[in-house]
Amino acid sequence: GIPYYDDEFDMAQSTAHSATIRDLGAFLDRIADWTGLSVLSDNPVWYWVHEDDQQRILYPDYALADTAQPQRAMATDLRLALEVVSTERPQKERKDTERMRDRNAANGVPEFGLLYPEPDDPRALRWFQLDPVSGLYREAALPADRRFRSQAVPGLELEVLEPVDWRPGRKLRLWYRGVRIPSTEEAMRRADEETHRANEAARRADEETHRAEDEARRAEEEMRRAEDEARRADEAARRAEDEACRADAAEAENARLLALLRQAGLAPE
Repeated sequence: GIPYYDDEFDMAQSTAHSATIRDLGAFLDRIADWTGLSVLSDNPVWYWVHEDDQQRILYPDYALADTAQPQRAMATDLRLALEVVSTERPQKERKDTERMRDRNAANGVPEFGLLYPEPDDPRALRWFQLDPVSGLYREAALPADRRFRSQAVPGLELEVLEPVDWRPGRKLRLWYRGVRIPSTEEAMRRADEETHRANEAARRADEETHRAEDEARRAEEEMRRAEDEARRADEAARRAEDEACRADAAEAENARLLALLRQAGLAPE
């Protein structure tokens, strides 16, 4: 059917529900990359439904599964399941919070979370861990540092933000092995900043290249001017040398003619 649409109640997701799905998906995709787990998001998962005494396909909003074939996932493959709670109708809220919780517990899913996306709802995340003795979930109290630590996915922490920081669909942030995972918005902003820095570096490199080219051009022009001046100096030296040679030749010719005149008695001694 339609993704994140509840056919039973003929209900589409709210804006905050949609924002939570998008944001959570970005977080969990990174977790899956780092852990080798598969992310299931409204994918069909085979559950054993005790009240029907048969297997049925259910569609958890999100789950991390230890399977290489997510298209054939069983509830027993799930490490944790997360439901984004729709609170518009009491019946739908009970389905998300009670039926899905109990079915995940009955199928041995180690951890289960309920996320409340609406900004005016005082709840954010309820975290459940399976008691292996009773086979029931026990709800964990919010830790002092507001971080629920997963046992089924070691290193994963789900931090409940302070209410003043809540926005529609954003009441959590995730950590893995002590490192906070940036949201899609933060990742895009960082990518934009990196792109801006890269563009600035490229612009500065272009300016440096242009300056170097200008300096090389000026140096080449200076060299050409120096060569022109050297050529003009050489030409002037040659002209001076030619003038000197002509003057010497004229002086020698004058001396020769004077000697001839003197021999002929036409010039005084």
